[in-house]
This record gives sequence, C-alpha cells and structure tokens, in this order.
Amino acid sequence: MTPEWRSRMLKTRRIGSGSRMHGWVAPAFTALTLAVTLAASSCGSSSSGSSSASSSPSSVKGVAQATAAVAAAEKMPAFTAPGAPVDMAKLRGKSVWIITSSLAIPFVASIAHGAQQAAQVAGWNVHLVDGQGVVSNWSKALEEAVAEHAAGVISIAASPEVMKSAMAQARAAGIPVVDVLTADQSSPLVAGTFAHVSISFYHSGQLQADYVIAHSNGNAHVLMFGDNEFPGEVTRIQGMEQQFRSLCPKCTYTFQDTQVGSLTTALPGLTQTLLRRSPDINWVLPTYDAQALYIVPAMKSMGSSAKVVSSDAVPSNLDWVAAQNVEIADVGEPDVWSGWAAVDEMGRALLKMAPVNPNIPLRMFVPTNLSGLSTSNEDQLWGGSYVNAYKHLWGLG
Repeated sequence: MTPEWRSRMLKTRRIGSGSRMHGWVAPAFTALTLAVTLAASSCGSSSSGSSSASSSPSSVKGVAQATAAVAAAEKMPAFTAPGAPVDMAKLRGKSVWIITSSLAIPFVASIAHGAQQAAQVAGWNVHLVDGQGVVSNWSKALEEAVAEHAAGVISIAASPEVMKSAMAQARAAGIPVVDVLTADQSSPLVAGTFAHVSISFYHSGQLQADYVIAHSNGNAHVLMFGDNEFPGEVTRIQGMEQQFRSLCPKCTYTFQDTQVGSLTTALPGLTQTLLRRSPDINWVLPTYDAQALYIVPAMKSMGSSAKVVSSDAVPSNLDWVAAQNVEIADVGEPDVWSGWAAVDEMGRALLKMAPVNPNIPLRMFVPTNLSGLSTSNEDQLWGGSYVNAYKHLWGLG
C-alpha cells in the first residue's frame, strides 16, 4: 500500500454530484463524509480518474461488461498446482506458529483451521495465537515466536505492514514469515516476509462492484465500508472504486472506514446513521463478511430495503445469500484451502525453495449456485480436490 493510499483511506468520501470537501478521520469510526465528483480528481492525485463521456463506456456497455464478469465468476474453479513438488517428509517435527488477527472473524478462523489440518498432515508442531483484533497483540506474538525459536510463522490476516519491528526481529533470526490474505497477491513484500498467500483483492472488489452494476442496470447509490488496518482491504476498495468509475457513470457511492476491533460496538449504529442520512442508498458493500454480520441485522431492524454484496464467502453470510436475506451475493476465496496453501508456501520457505503464486481462486456466490449445497462444506463450494492435490504435491499422498 502506498503512502498516498494510506492517507486517502483515512478519509470518507461521497462520489456523485456535489462539492468537494476534505476531512481527516479518527482512527476508528467517523461520521464525516467527503464529497467529490466522479469527474474531478481526488486528494491531489489522479487516482479518482474521470467518467467523462469521452473516456468511459456507455452505461449499456458497462452493464454488459459487468454482467459477463459476474457470470464467469459464478462458475466452479479448478485446482492449479502452485509449483514444483515439496518434500514435506524432511520437515517433520518443525515448530510453526500461526498468528491470527482475530479468531472471532469467521474467515480467519477457517483459514487457521485449514492451516492446522495441513500442518498436522506435514507432521509439524503448531502454536496457534488469537490476536483478538489488537495490532499490538500481533507484534507481541511474533516477538514471542522469535524468542521461542520457531521454525516459521504463518500470519493470517495480521499484516506484517503494521508490525515491522517484530518482522525485523524475525528476519534477523532467520525465521520466515508467510502472510495470508493481508495484502494483494501482487503487492510488494514487507522485509522479512517470504511470500503472500492471497488473492487479487483488487479483482475481488471489482467483482462486488460488477454485481451491483449488473443488477442495478448501471444506476446504483452505494455505501462502501473499508478497513485501512489491512492493506488488502484498501486494495479491495480501490477495485470497487475503479469499476464504478469505468463502467457506471451514473453510480454514486459513499465510503466509510472502520476498524475490526470496533465492529461489535460501533458498526450497527453507524450503518443506520449513514443510511438515514442518505436514504437514496440502495446497495451496501462491506469489504469483508465480518462487517456484514453487524451491517445486515442493523439494516433489518431499521427496515432498510438496500441490498448487501459482501466478500469472504463465510458460511453464515452464504446462508443469507442462499435465502436472499438482505445479503444477496458474496465474492470469496476458499478459506480452508488458503490454509493449506499457506503450509505449502511455508514448506517451500523451510526447504529454501522459491516462493510461488498459490493460485487461490475467487468465486461469486449467488442463490442459484448455492442451491442444494451446504454452505459449511467447502468441498461442495469449491470442488474439494485440493486436499489430495496438496498431499500428492508433498509426497504424502
């Protein structure tokens, strides 16, 4: 994440007709909004782009492009081997720490479960840490892993970007760190990080916007919730913004930053405040499903008719999608699969192999492709071939 974007994501902004204002936001939630126009540049940079008739496709073409992208994303993905085989038998007995941002976040807990499963198959000793949504806890856990001479550390949704001092200690001790879903797969690595195990957060955000564009016929008023603690979530918001600018000149949106540690206490009331302030909002885009867990009940209690399109594909959220219960679509990656991919990457680190692209897929879940499936059965949602594929790749099949 660039400094420009870190600065930018500390602001809220309203895109559409209106004036341009600037306002700094408190570290957690804020009620401030920033108004700018789609045709104007934002925050002193060209990152807002332009939606003038000469540079943007027509609404009809934009809707068609978004509709095609959604249709492709609804299909079942296939496993693609990430790279050369890994001789996991050589690593039996290794001590690996798994540090999570917060086990209260369902997708984080699912990834951790997958990593534990895979580590057990590899014969590793695992120490699991719940970061409880507190950044200082993440750094402390990493420092403890260094002190305990861990062979490696898998950091799940706990960004190395915000614990650089502890990362420097791990690097000095020769302890590789693999981060999982903290940043876009293409993002630069923080010093000491062996590899990302991630997705294109940017493309995930594009797909959320695509669904809205396709199902609103290119005329939507959107409330987006971000979380600038996590570089990947910043990138996801970028993807949403760019897609609305490129494909939906009539769409407007409001952005609101949040922090994971305050979701329970602050997000329900904030959601209702923003929806009452802008009653024209008819779509809400959380940047991750844990936000939606508080947004959806708040919307229901106030009788909002807006629809939610979220991201992460957590089972509880997919249940809402299947029932068309306020949340009607969800873009996600396979969580347990991602945990296995993290262990694969850590194996490569410990064997002094080169890092690889883990090829974690994205899929758009909607009522039609969830029909008849168990939302808690990842094999049904994603095909289920990855476990045996990894075992074979590791020489343990």
